[in-house]
Amino acid sequence: MAPLRIGFIGLGGICRQRHVPGLLRQPDIAFTAVANRSRASAEAAAREFGIPLVLDSWEEVVARDDVDAVLIGTWPYLHRDISVAALAAGKHVFCQARMAMNLAEALDMRDAARRVGRVAMLCPVPFGLSVDRAVARLLAEDALGAVRSVRVMSLNGAWTDPEAPMSWRKDHRLSGLNMQTLGMHAEVLHRWFGPTRSVSAQAAIHTPERRDLTGEFVEVRIPDQVSVNAVLGDGILAQYLISGVAPFPRESLEVIGEKAALFYDIDRDLLSLTGPDGKTAPVEIRPDEAYNVRQWRVEEDFVRAVREGAEYHPDFDDGVRYMQVVQAVADSAESGETVELEEAD
Repeated sequence: MAPLRIGFIGLGGICRQRHVPGLLRQPDIAFTAVANRSRASAEAAAREFGIPLVLDSWEEVVARDDVDAVLIGTWPYLHRDISVAALAAGKHVFCQARMAMNLAEALDMRDAARRVGRVAMLCPVPFGLSVDRAVARLLAEDALGAVRSVRVMSLNGAWTDPEAPMSWRKDHRLSGLNMQTLGMHAEVLHRWFGPTRSVSAQAAIHTPERRDLTGEFVEVRIPDQVSVNAVLGDGILAQYLISGVAPFPRESLEVIGEKAALFYDIDRDLLSLTGPDGKTAPVEIRPDEAYNVRQWRVEEDFVRAVREGAEYHPDFDDGVRYMQVVQAVADSAESGETVELEEAD
């Protein structure tokens, strides 16, 4: 079998920790080239992983004939440009999550993928993977009855200190409209309950400017917290509270049905069910449902999609659906009006 030749653009933390080890577990993989924000960091990555070619720009990686697939590990501000160019050059694409800066960019990426028919995969959110099949089983078995509502709590204290510098996640020039875990949770809820139909949101910025990575003061546009009311699938009510100014961390997802309720403690990766008698017990994860997130199959899924045409998720269509939510939350918070979402053509 000919090796699948991969070029890296932005070989940073997540690539080092997850994607490179995952790819190295696959047979017949060759790392061909790398380009980072700086030549020095690209050279360090090349030495660490035995990558023969260090390039000075992402355009050079995309243009090479000895690159079959491009792995994009940059911040969101480059995702659209690199993805569209790589797909146009006939490359397969694996792109980091937070698909794009906004919905318009996400649509450009999806349309580029549709035009050329190459694999265009996004990195999935890690939480939820270990319980996905168990949740699907419980819903298929009607263990909850009709689902009435869903509540997301995503709290941390990253932005409590007004003197804390602005990371790339907080900088709209690098992250666009993405707000903390909003798109990540939307991706999970879409898998379980179907697409978002409408959004009504409020947002707050408590520290109007912060120092950016260069030390200069910059206006803060990404909210410190958002509160969202949404409608999913066939009319399921959903609430999100996402805050970076909470005094304690909490990451959880609650599903309330007419007969029972599910509680997913994301921090501890535990799923429990509360029955009509009010008693709560852990949900058994059956052997055929188990998924080891520490040894996730993300890279395997990508390689199988390239080599065998296997189905894969999230693809760029999935990404557009969660970017619709990100865009709608921003638009609703700005206008004060409910935003109705339609399937993006």
